[in-house]
Amino acid sequence: MRKKNSIFSLLIVLSIIGGLTMLVDKAGIQWDLTSDQRYTLSESSKKTLSNIQQPISIDVLIGGDLPSDYQRLRNELTLLLRQFQDENDFIQYVFVDPFEGAESKESLLNDLYSYGLTPELDVAQENQSTEQTIVVPWMILNSNKQSVRVSLLQKNLGDTQEERIEQSIQQMEYHLLDGIHQLTLKEKKRIAVLSSHGTSEDRKLVSLLQSLLPYYNIASFDLKAFPEEPQKTLENLNRFHLLFVSNPSKPFNTPEKFILDQYTQQGGNSLFLIDPVTVARDSLFLFQGDAVAYPAELELDELFFKYGVRFNKDIITDLYSAPIVLAQGENSNAEYRPYPWVYHPLVEADRAHPIGAALGNVHQQFVSSLDTLKNAVNKTVLLATSNRSKRKTPPFLIQLEEATKPLKPSKFDEENYFTGVLLEGKFPSLFANRIAPFEWQKTTQQTPAKIAVFSDGNMAENQLDKGTPLELGYDKWTNNLYTNKVFLQNTIHFLMGEIQRLNLRSKEIRLAFLDTTLVNEKKQAIQLKVFALPLVFMAMVGFGLHFYRQRKYRQ
Repeated sequence: MRKKNSIFSLLIVLSIIGGLTMLVDKAGIQWDLTSDQRYTLSESSKKTLSNIQQPISIDVLIGGDLPSDYQRLRNELTLLLRQFQDENDFIQYVFVDPFEGAESKESLLNDLYSYGLTPELDVAQENQSTEQTIVVPWMILNSNKQSVRVSLLQKNLGDTQEERIEQSIQQMEYHLLDGIHQLTLKEKKRIAVLSSHGTSEDRKLVSLLQSLLPYYNIASFDLKAFPEEPQKTLENLNRFHLLFVSNPSKPFNTPEKFILDQYTQQGGNSLFLIDPVTVARDSLFLFQGDAVAYPAELELDELFFKYGVRFNKDIITDLYSAPIVLAQGENSNAEYRPYPWVYHPLVEADRAHPIGAALGNVHQQFVSSLDTLKNAVNKTVLLATSNRSKRKTPPFLIQLEEATKPLKPSKFDEENYFTGVLLEGKFPSLFANRIAPFEWQKTTQQTPAKIAVFSDGNMAENQLDKGTPLELGYDKWTNNLYTNKVFLQNTIHFLMGEIQRLNLRSKEIRLAFLDTTLVNEKKQAIQLKVFALPLVFMAMVGFGLHFYRQRKYRQ
């Protein structure tokens, strides 16, 4: 009788636990007990999802039989998508194996490349054999006949596979919200790209500007369009939310500086990429193999000095730098080899700031140092060289043969230098106590604005391959991909006020990965502990119970 009562009580307890579990699951209740709050959506994400009033379907291409790392990525994505769906029923998703039912894998890969869905090749070595798996870590978001591609993989130069997966999981919520933002965006802000003053060629800005088109309306802007009516130029500039100035080579006159100053006073945001020192790159890389570095005169020094930053007339060399490829030998015997090039530093982004969060190093070329000056404007250093740097003051000669000579680390003994600074606040006017160069009612009440300045004019320029623009940050000579594009995208988003969405990039997630090297070294010991010891323990328990029963029933 007691035995029946015990069984009955056990069934009741199990039924209650099962019922509560089903109720909690049906109600969507969950408790995030992780230290990094990995499974808790941010308030900005919840707000964005609650405002969705149209169906959004998500096709996740990372399906099928996956390597363990990508399986973990898919599991984390599944949990995140469930959270999105719990917040809004308009979100629907499905996992798709792109290779299932494909007649020709080669033809399918060509189609994926043509749609910009670049696959990844995962190579795993086990038991002295190599296994290759093609993975398509992409999502396609669809709504109202619109589609947006979202990459699931965060790639930084030099990252291990574990670091890449960890950062991809960390940025997953941001990338999903970014794709939804593109689909639901109703009104785009406007960017003016300066086309006068010898700025970057259009084809060298293609990669960056095309990546910004889903978010903003972009138009070229000529400060010299109305030389007799500068008031009209200022009125036109005030219609834009951001002025983008990339690598100007011609000086700005006083009326043009007044236009820039008044634009800032009225809350206009700006992004300046400037070379304080000129280097004839064609002479260096294509013709003579050497070039003279000399100061550039853009006549903007006093404007930036007033705002609280100074462009120094110098070139910073850095022991931590990107390589260049040079030919050794002649004609058919020539060999192309990479050499460290200290004039192309790999500068470090501030990962504590939303602009540089979870990003690798940025590739800069013939960069100069920046100094910040004391005033009421808030300043944040966005980029800086390493503490193994060296400052060189022009004029001096730069020769390609320097790359082939052994480096002496002892010579790079200077501290890091700033190469990118963010300025925020109410900016003092350069013309506050001056007579305006043309008739204009000066702004008496300053409006807060944001300005980002970088001392590398070529930082936003993509390389060309037979006249065709390549991805910004991609170096066709070394096949390296740097983070210039994402960094500049983040900078522009921040200047445009997309701060809440960018804050998701700062979300930190720490995943536990197995040490594969240690696992391979101690494989037999681990197998013994995991499989053999439990069996031995169970055998000992069984033997003990058997012995106990024998003694008990003998009595």
